[in-house]
Amino acid sequence: MSELSGKKILVTGASGVMGQALVEELRERNFTDVTAIASKEANLLKEQTVHDLFAHVKPDLVFHLAARVSGIMGNLRNRAAAFTDNARMNINVIDAAVQNGVTKFVAMGTTAIYSDTIALPMKEDDLWQGAPHGSEAPYGHAKRAMLAQLEACREHYGLQYAYCISTNLYGPHDKFDEQYGHVLPSLISKFHRAVTTGSQVEVWGTGAAQRDFLFAKDAAKALILSAESGEGPINVASGNPISIRETAETIADVVGYKQPIIWDETKPNGQMLRDYDITKLLGLGFKPQISFREGVRQTYNWYAENFPNVRR
Repeated sequence: MSELSGKKILVTGASGVMGQALVEELRERNFTDVTAIASKEANLLKEQTVHDLFAHVKPDLVFHLAARVSGIMGNLRNRAAAFTDNARMNINVIDAAVQNGVTKFVAMGTTAIYSDTIALPMKEDDLWQGAPHGSEAPYGHAKRAMLAQLEACREHYGLQYAYCISTNLYGPHDKFDEQYGHVLPSLISKFHRAVTTGSQVEVWGTGAAQRDFLFAKDAAKALILSAESGEGPINVASGNPISIRETAETIADVVGYKQPIIWDETKPNGQMLRDYDITKLLGLGFKPQISFREGVRQTYNWYAENFPNVRR
């Protein structure tokens, strides 16, 4: 029996790719007292709204996944909001958790907190070394601030927490924004449009940058393990970085795209290499179940079946 059995669980950010996968995983495991909150149901930027929510739900365990999230271009063009909105909602949610007696807080961090000046693979002990990469610095700093708040609340109030440093997640229910979104869902959208209209796919950068992608259902399992027995910062990743060029070529092969891919080298690559040490996560019993190719296939099939009624 899980250590979480019988607990009241609150999930913020429940409409996103991670939220959908986590709520589905919890319900598959027969957790029945789960309150899933999306932004349309509670504006976490408003302090009183958040406190009213916690007073009503009275959760024992919180999975805080809600965030203002964008890809490279979205973060570059909305730098102030990337910091302010994320910092504000995190402060509100953690404060409400402390004041309403939450016993365990699982926060969704981001690998954007890491500087590209540290040795690879990136380890949790190195997360304060150097500034986050410039392309995502405001977002990364807001997520670092959340960790600082959680550490302070553990010391002052005894709040137990796990801070999941999330790599690039993907899967059904993602936000498929070609202009401002994350690389993989934006590519899914581009390739779907290309194979349905006969157009060509254009990808930003040279394709040399490498990213670590983790299917959302696998990430949901990692978050539950973190809730059960994880403490402090935990890298949540596959441990197998892949180049953007190979990513695009894999999608092309899965969807049957036959034309050349156009690489726009005038656009930014972002951080060139992200490679994470997942020793701590593996020590909790984590093992990814979905291969990258299979995850791409499931994500693309979901997108094609639900198009055009998908988030953008």
